[in-house]
Amino acid sequence: MTFMKRVIVVVLAVSLSLPFFVPSTPAWAQQCCGTCPPHVTSCSESCACTSEKQKKKTIEHLKQEFINHREWLVKEVFEKHLLPALMLFTEQMSAMAMHQVVAIGALLDAKHQLETQRLFQELTARAHKDYHPSEGVCTFGTVTRSLAASERNTELSTAAFSSRLIQRELLSADTLAGNGQMSDMASRIAQFRKLYCSKVSNGNGLSKLCPDESKDPSRMDYDVNYTAVMETPLTLKLDFTSEGDTDHKDNKHVQTLSADEEDVFALSANLFAHRVSPIMAQTFLTDKDGNVNVNGAYHYMNIRSIAAKRSVARNSFAAIAGMKSQGEKEVKPYLHALLKEMGVADEKELTAFLGDRPSYYAQMELMTKKIYQNPMFYTDLYDKPANIDRKAVSMQAIELMQRRDIYRSALRSEAILAVMLETALIEAQDKAVNELNRPYTDLPIKLPD
Repeated sequence: MTFMKRVIVVVLAVSLSLPFFVPSTPAWAQQCCGTCPPHVTSCSESCACTSEKQKKKTIEHLKQEFINHREWLVKEVFEKHLLPALMLFTEQMSAMAMHQVVAIGALLDAKHQLETQRLFQELTARAHKDYHPSEGVCTFGTVTRSLAASERNTELSTAAFSSRLIQRELLSADTLAGNGQMSDMASRIAQFRKLYCSKVSNGNGLSKLCPDESKDPSRMDYDVNYTAVMETPLTLKLDFTSEGDTDHKDNKHVQTLSADEEDVFALSANLFAHRVSPIMAQTFLTDKDGNVNVNGAYHYMNIRSIAAKRSVARNSFAAIAGMKSQGEKEVKPYLHALLKEMGVADEKELTAFLGDRPSYYAQMELMTKKIYQNPMFYTDLYDKPANIDRKAVSMQAIELMQRRDIYRSALRSEAILAVMLETALIEAQDKAVNELNRPYTDLPIKLPD
């Protein structure tokens, strides 16, 4: 802008300094009117002579001078000097402007490049922070290893155990009770004398009944000790598949089943159907032609009704035994490592606590209780927010599994309560039926309260 002002000032100075010649009035035109020559037409009031002819020449001269001045200003000053200078000025300004735009663009490009790099670095740092699981997060995934397979073993063991108890009560031929009450009781007494008998019981009065020492003194009274057999161990050597056959050799009494299987079956025989039903002769149920003896069949169906009610009660016992049945061996080293962090270093003690193949019950015990008794769990909470969220989700998942187990337990309790109510109403139902079926009399029918 300053440069333009300077150019304008120069142009004006040049234009003002140009020679501007106006022809002077001749001397003879300045004479008084009385002395004017003939070609002077008039005189002015100041006694100056005027000439119209000279006026026209003057005007033409002025006009020509202005034309010359304009052409000089345009062609000489502007086209030859100002226009090239302005063109150079414009070119230089454009070049400078483009150079400045390039510089500004470079600055903007550098700004966006740095912002992008910073964003990538922030995302990289966040990824390293959020997607770097801590040891505490891995613990949850490790403890749940093979949990689904262990649960499947639980369901299989529960079904097999419950089926065996029903076979015993119904005197199936494949069981020791197949020959009736005496056969069942005799086999149980023989087992008691060889394995579970404690001579100091009955006031030291079992020395004659049990003259020999127990095959395995550590298992004495296990046929009646629910706490030692079922409640205390986290894992029982219950496996009715071929994988459980290797545990049979550890049984010092018999080699057809494991020690835990034998103890659980013996305990269940004392808890449920201590006296099995008697064998009913076929003639009591049908005649020679196969026709049903209503009276005998009625009694047999009553026996089956009692067995059905007992099966509901036995279901809870079978479910507990199933949950403590052996699981998969792959998870054993990881559970042992978890307990070692809590101070249990002896491998034998760890095996005695969890078993060779930790059960579903043992895994849930660690996930829902033991893992939170480790101080490391709480110190690991000083962790990244993403890992804390992962731990919270893992704990919620474990809680859902535990609630599912509680729900199943509630269903079993509900079934037991329903059977108890039905059993309590049997006597009242019989009285009501007897009143309704009695011979017609004029006396009013009296229903039980």
